[in-house]
Amino acid sequence: MTDLPDPTADGAVAAPATDTGTPATPATAAPEDAGDPDLAALVHLGQAAPAGDPELAALVARAPMRSGAVESAALASSTVEASPGVVPAADRPELERAPTILVETVAILNETEGPAPETEFPLAAVSATPPTQDATAPRSRRGRSLLLRFAFAFVFGVALVGAVGAGVLYAWGLQYEGRVLPGVRLGTTDLSGLTPDQAQAAISKALGAFGRGKLVLNGPTGQTTIPFGDVGRGPDVAGLLDAALGAGRQGELFADLIGGPQAAIHGITLAPTVTYDRSKLLAAVDALAAGIDQPATNAAVVMGAGGTYSVTAAADGRSVDRAGLLAAIDLRLTALDAPADITLNVPVATVTPTVTTAAADAAKAAADRMAADLVIARGTDTWTIPNASLAPLIAFAVGQDGSVTPTLNAAGLDPLVQALAEQVNQKVQDATLTLSNNHVVASGQSREGRTLDQVGMKAAIVSHIAARQAGTAVEPLAAVVKAVQPKLSTTQATAYAAKMKVVGQYSVYYWVLINNYWGGNIEGPATKINGTVVPAGGTFDFWKAVGDLRKIPGVGPGNAIEGGRITVTGAFGGGICTTSTTLFNAAIMAGMVPGARQNHNEFIDRYPPGLDATVWIVGNARQTMSFTNDTQYPVLIQRVITYDGAKRWLTFKFWSVPNGRQTKITNLVIQPGAKAIDTVEKDPTHPVGWSYRVNTPVDGAKVWVTVTIYDHGKVHWTKRYYSFYPPVNGVLQVGTG
Repeated sequence: MTDLPDPTADGAVAAPATDTGTPATPATAAPEDAGDPDLAALVHLGQAAPAGDPELAALVARAPMRSGAVESAALASSTVEASPGVVPAADRPELERAPTILVETVAILNETEGPAPETEFPLAAVSATPPTQDATAPRSRRGRSLLLRFAFAFVFGVALVGAVGAGVLYAWGLQYEGRVLPGVRLGTTDLSGLTPDQAQAAISKALGAFGRGKLVLNGPTGQTTIPFGDVGRGPDVAGLLDAALGAGRQGELFADLIGGPQAAIHGITLAPTVTYDRSKLLAAVDALAAGIDQPATNAAVVMGAGGTYSVTAAADGRSVDRAGLLAAIDLRLTALDAPADITLNVPVATVTPTVTTAAADAAKAAADRMAADLVIARGTDTWTIPNASLAPLIAFAVGQDGSVTPTLNAAGLDPLVQALAEQVNQKVQDATLTLSNNHVVASGQSREGRTLDQVGMKAAIVSHIAARQAGTAVEPLAAVVKAVQPKLSTTQATAYAAKMKVVGQYSVYYWVLINNYWGGNIEGPATKINGTVVPAGGTFDFWKAVGDLRKIPGVGPGNAIEGGRITVTGAFGGGICTTSTTLFNAAIMAGMVPGARQNHNEFIDRYPPGLDATVWIVGNARQTMSFTNDTQYPVLIQRVITYDGAKRWLTFKFWSVPNGRQTKITNLVIQPGAKAIDTVEKDPTHPVGWSYRVNTPVDGAKVWVTVTIYDHGKVHWTKRYYSFYPPVNGVLQVGTG
């Protein structure tokens, strides 16, 4: 701790102040400071420090101050003299480093009067020395206290003056609360002190001309007038009112205290502004454009009558450039110097069609090619799908780039292809050979058999129409068929006929009885077979050649072998086996290769042993006889019926180009079978003495025989047949009536 200096030990020397004309008033110390030896500084206001004063420890600092700020301060014309016993400055070097205190008073600016003259308030440094002159102890605490008190008093005075000024300004501003501040003008119209309603009315009146006038728009359909009122054009009253009420006000207390008086003194002039209703202008422009806009007309291909097409030409459209027109109107409506009548030309753009006439013409040309009569050919046969049927299947697709492409409705081809199939399809037909004067001659016209492949034909038509569209089609279009060629063409028949001779034959006799429907069941089928041509490689089937017996003239009920006995009229066509057996053996003799063959249930001695061939149909079951002509020449079958008293002979002859075939029947073995029984049946419907032999008893048998066919001396085909024949009991009917 530092001890306080002893006041009795110090000598005090006070330097007298130099008089510059302003009397100095000694400062009176507070009671607690009376006689304090540490008071070592004098305060001089408005004058320089005396020359040569050893007690001054600091230079006097000057601070500028506007007039009227602290005129009432007591320090303005007084000095504080040092108390006795102050150590001279020469003996107090620390005074040379004493700080200079600068105080600047705050004044309310009055820009109309200009800056007030500055008044300097020099503040002398206050210093203290310890009791002993040669000591360097710290300055006295009392000295520092005095300096702080002085500074506080000075600042307080300045603040008091500022507060009084602020109060005056605040009270002045209250009288314009909710009104326009003084000095605010709109052009030449003074708005000072007006209420919002008054200011709004004044603004509307001053700038009313902004709302009077019209837009005159010249377009291709004529002139359109739009009054300014229709688009809400007029002064921006709301914006200007807000600007007027906000002029000089910033929303902050201190700034508003200054801004209000500044506005009143210097004035604020608001620039006029104009506005309009954008939505109303848009509506007016849209209404104008609706009367001007015209869509472009695309070219189109139209189908006419009779499978023809026509083109409707394209036409340009027009469209108002709304953006450009709005921008031009906006530029003029917002201009303050805009005339009462604003005249503008409506900008109109040409709208080109997406589909041009040239594109439609090209599509029509392609469609004409696609829908032209479509000729389909097969050899010399042709069929036509007419243009009138194809044209409705062509449609026109428009692309985003304006291209027009004819397209085919492929599904629409289905009924056309089906109708085409009915014309194309046909059965195969061989040429025929007939006998004339015991010579074979060619007759009839051969033709292929064909069936239209409808799926393949449709695909071919689609591809062909696409090629037509591209201009690369080759006409006519070939029919897509499944064809069967005739086994004997007209050309072949003509070539073979002159060379044909009998190459094989066989004959069997028969009795003309009720059992065979008086010979009709033998001769009727034989006549149906007569003239049949078996082509090279063809197979003869008995039932296919004969067909329905009931449709053959002369055929009726006949006998049949059932249950070991013969029924006289138990089967329709009974006795037909004579025909089938005779034909089978004639085929063997002609070198044909045997096919289906079945022996009878009775050993019939008028047939070649082991080579008989029965045929029958029972319900859906059937037994046929067949053979194949595996030579390279056709065979013509001829039947010959020879009358020989009560019996007749059936002969089948095979005519063909000599084929080098030879048939041999060898190794015939016949073994007896079971014995037959002869029975007598009494018939009371007939008188005594009447008798009828239904059938003669025939014993059973087992037969083996070998058939060998040679072709130019070499074995071509061979087979050993085995036939089992059960016994057939005899039946004799006698009358008992």
